[in-house]
Amino acid sequence: MEGQLPLVLDRPDRHRLDLFQVGAEGREAWERVQALLRAEVRFAFVWGGSGAGKTHLLEGAARAGGGTYWELSALRREAAAAGVSPETLLAVGSGGGLVALDGVEAIAGDTDWEAVVFHLYNRLNEEGGRLLAAATVNPNSLELVREELRSRLHWGGSFPLGRLSDDERLAALQGHGEARGLAVKDEVGIYLLRYYSRNMHQLMAALERLDAAALAERRRLTVPFVKAQLGL
Repeated sequence: MEGQLPLVLDRPDRHRLDLFQVGAEGREAWERVQALLRAEVRFAFVWGGSGAGKTHLLEGAARAGGGTYWELSALRREAAAAGVSPETLLAVGSGGGLVALDGVEAIAGDTDWEAVVFHLYNRLNEEGGRLLAAATVNPNSLELVREELRSRLHWGGSFPLGRLSDDERLAALQGHGEARGLAVKDEVGIYLLRYYSRNMHQLMAALERLDAAALAERRRLTVPFVKAQLGL
């Protein structure tokens, strides 16, 4: 099936691993992922709510580790639309790289998909592969049918990403802005956090919008410019 595997290298630059903002609550998760990339460990599970940075971390790790990124809810839709079995989509070895498996909560309760992910763990273990998985909650809170899969998800440990503080969110905004060649001054970042959103997904979307507007109008980011562009 052509196009069955999402390509990490085609993802936005904002998902680069060097732009991932490490928060105090997620330090242990970050260190585990770094150990995984150095092949010092082979499995890890990270978890956190919306905006915690799971997709950014997994895509960045897959790119840095020369591996593959799979988002399970998208993969399920693709399989259903094409009439292809889960086994067909995931019947690919790691090739020595890192497999990043995002959104494990999407397959909870589906015995067929749970079985496939379970066998993926086993296959990578036999092949000497590495796997980084993520979900919105820790493995014990996932509504899984197969307890043996829950056991596999604990291989390598389970690490929360936690929430970023406002100072850490500001640093993330400024880092992403700098990567775009866009200066996000403290007063602008603080204004966005106070009056727009603290959710990192929404903040990154706003930054993309502001970047395009600033480029089109040849303007710097100022609080009045941000207010006008975002309707605040």
